[in-house]
Amino acid sequence: MSLWRMEWARSLRKRENYAFLLTWILTLVLLGGLGQALPIAADYTNISATLITVLGLLLPLFILLTTAIHWGQEQESKRLSLLSTFTYPKWKFIFIRFSSFLITQVIVLLLAFFIASLVVDQSFTTWVILFAYATGLIMYATALGTLIGLFGRTRIRAMLLAFLTWVVLVLLWPTILVTMISLLPYGIQVNGMILALFVNGFDLMRIWASTTVSSPDVFGEVYLNWLNWINRPIGSIVVWATLMTMSSVLLWLASKVAWRKTS
Repeated sequence: MSLWRMEWARSLRKRENYAFLLTWILTLVLLGGLGQALPIAADYTNISATLITVLGLLLPLFILLTTAIHWGQEQESKRLSLLSTFTYPKWKFIFIRFSSFLITQVIVLLLAFFIASLVVDQSFTTWVILFAYATGLIMYATALGTLIGLFGRTRIRAMLLAFLTWVVLVLLWPTILVTMISLLPYGIQVNGMILALFVNGFDLMRIWASTTVSSPDVFGEVYLNWLNWINRPIGSIVVWATLMTMSSVLLWLASKVAWRKTS
């Protein structure tokens, strides 16, 4: 427990966390305020969709880069090799780093959402869903960034790998997904598209947030039945259980990589 408090205190001292706080406050307030200034911008397609899109683009990038560079620096400075000399399980050390960073970022985001809610007129339910969406993105991006950072031996390599991963899983994912699904027989394309949601945690959270904040029909009639199910409480439970499972697998892989590099 003392090691966890030490890591959390170390995370709180990092200046980029406060830069993130200012960035998210400005983003939420500016986008929400701009939307409220337009008479037609009071519905999902203008404010909520914009916030979901911006969070889905920027938050994974920031978290992936920050986490990957951190672990790349740990290896570059040989601190990871030094820590391996202690009789402490590597998986537990990685989980402590993961959980302390995650809690710090969630607190930062919670403050940003609270301040933005005082300025931007959105329902309490919408703010809760957007905050849960952002929390899910942080969880998955932190686990993925940990694995990426341990693959890179220096900060530069870790940063490049994290940026490339963001480009593939966030920017290019819709194009990659449609291209791959189009190669399947027509009769199973819908099932293939649904199964593909559980491959990419970023896309899974985006679909969940979009269907919960608005309605499932924004994705088309062909997916209406399945997305109606994901919009129910049991669907949210499955989505979050899947996200936590994916994050756990990534952390387990990260512990294996750390063991290989320090053994």
